[in-house]
Amino acid sequence: MKKPMLLFLLKMAIALATMLLLFTQLDFQEIRSALQNPEYPVFILFALLLLIPNLFLQWYRWHFLLRTIQPDLRVSESLGSLFGGVLVGFITPGRIGEMGRSLFLKETDRWQAFGLAFLDKLYSLLVILVGGIWGVFFLVCHLFHYAAFIFWPFCAVALIITLMAVGIALHPQWVRSFLYNLSLILPRRDKMKRLMGCMDRFRKEQATMLLVLSFMLYGIYILQFCLLARAFQSLPWLAAVTATTSTFFTKTLLPVSLADLGIREGAAVFFFQKFQVQKVTAFNSSILLFSINVLIPTVLGLLFLLINWKDSRPS
Repeated sequence: MKKPMLLFLLKMAIALATMLLLFTQLDFQEIRSALQNPEYPVFILFALLLLIPNLFLQWYRWHFLLRTIQPDLRVSESLGSLFGGVLVGFITPGRIGEMGRSLFLKETDRWQAFGLAFLDKLYSLLVILVGGIWGVFFLVCHLFHYAAFIFWPFCAVALIITLMAVGIALHPQWVRSFLYNLSLILPRRDKMKRLMGCMDRFRKEQATMLLVLSFMLYGIYILQFCLLARAFQSLPWLAAVTATTSTFFTKTLLPVSLADLGIREGAAVFFFQKFQVQKVTAFNSSILLFSINVLIPTVLGLLFLLINWKDSRPS
C-alpha cells in the first residue's frame, strides 16, 4: 500500500476512533433532540449566513496574495484554486492540503503560488496562536477566579507572545530569511528559489493587509461557533469566546485527524464544560460548525470545479 493512502487511512481511523470515544460519553438521543429543538434556532441561521462573508474573505485574501505575483489574475482562476484547495483540505489533517491550491492554477507559477499558500497558512496560524493564548489565559483565570497572582503573570506572557506574533507578521523579511536558511539544508534549491520569489513584492504593506484580513476571518469563525453554542444554551459571551478560541488553538496544535473530526469536538466538549456548558451543546455546535464551514464549501467547490471542467472540455 502506498504511503499517502496509508496516511489517509490512519487519519480516518483516528477521526473515527475519537468520534466513537465521544459517543460513549454522550447520549445520542440528547444530541438528536437538541438538534431538532434548539433554544434559539435563529442563531443557527445567523451562523449559516456568516458563511457568505467567510468564503468572501477566504477568496479575497487568496486573490490578494496571488495578485502580488500576477497582477492581471482573473477572478475565476483564484476562485477555482480556492475551491480546489478546499476539496484537498477536506481529506487532510489541519486542512494542510489547502496548500495544494497551486495545483489548480493554470497561468500562475505554481511554485510561487505554493509559497503564497504557505504564507496564507502561516498568517492564519499566527492569528490562531494569538487568539488561543488569550483564550487559555482567560480560561486559567476563570478557573482560579481571576486571582492576581495568576492574572498578571499570564497576562504578561500572553501580551509578549502576541507582540512577537504580530512582529513576525509585520516583518515579512524575517519569513524570507527563514525560508532562505531552510533552503540551504534542503535539496532542489532551484525550486526553493522559485518558491521564495513569491515574496519579492510581499512587503510590509501587503503583510499588514494580510494580517488584518486573517484577523477578520478568524473573528467570523469565532462568532459562528459562539452563535451555534448559544443556539442550544444560554451562556456569557466571554465564556463562549474563551472556550471557542481554546478549541481552535487545540485542534490546530493536534492536526492528526481527518478534517479535524473528533479532535475539534473533543476539545469543544472539554473547554465548554469548564463554563458549565453541557456536553451535548459543545458537541452539536462543533458538528454544525464543521457542516457549515467545511462540508458546504466542499460541496460548492466540487460543483464549481465540475462546471469549470465541463466548460473547458473541447466540443
